[in-house]
Amino acid sequence: MNNTVENIEASEENQLMGQHHDAVEPHHRFGIIQYKADTWDLSHLEAFAIRIDPNLGFEIHVIILFSCHCFSHSIKHDDRVESQIPAEEIFDNGRERRVLNEQRYRLSIQYLPKIIHELQQRKIQIAGSDVQNFVTFEIPDSDSSLTAARYAIFFEVEKSKSRKKHVLLRVQSAYILEKITDRQRKSGKVSFNALLKAVYEGRKIKG
Repeated sequence: MNNTVENIEASEENQLMGQHHDAVEPHHRFGIIQYKADTWDLSHLEAFAIRIDPNLGFEIHVIILFSCHCFSHSIKHDDRVESQIPAEEIFDNGRERRVLNEQRYRLSIQYLPKIIHELQQRKIQIAGSDVQNFVTFEIPDSDSSLTAARYAIFFEVEKSKSRKKHVLLRVQSAYILEKITDRQRKSGKVSFNALLKAVYEGRKIKG
């Protein structure tokens, strides 16, 4: 895709998103933050919207929202006890406190919006059945130390309760998985169109 096409698509998405700012909660809004001596620009994780007909016979609006988990990890999963984590590494959005994660941040810039735009062409697996969510994987190609790992993007999809023909896609987290479990290998698969259609019609994905 050349820059002209990318700019046109970005402009259309921005115009479409202008109709849906009320769907974006404060914890889904990101700006510029400081991490040690670096300044992180999180504008690539701003919410955006697309139009798509997932074989319904009409287009629906899909609003994509990102979580702070895409650039941070939980305090309990840090190698240090909480008292040893410098304040400058703590991210606090008023709902949760987490640790800024440089690897997650760098990978989110390189892959995350691009992967979401490619969901119609990607393999999507069912990550959870009780509370249903989904995952798609990317093999990082810029870091030789990660060649055996997978960049996993977990997300959930919900029909809007306040607007007709609207669906919310929330990216819950995105991080490196060193190993794929047997369950993840054997979990059911679904196309993006089938997933959107089922969610819109109120059906659960089986698999």
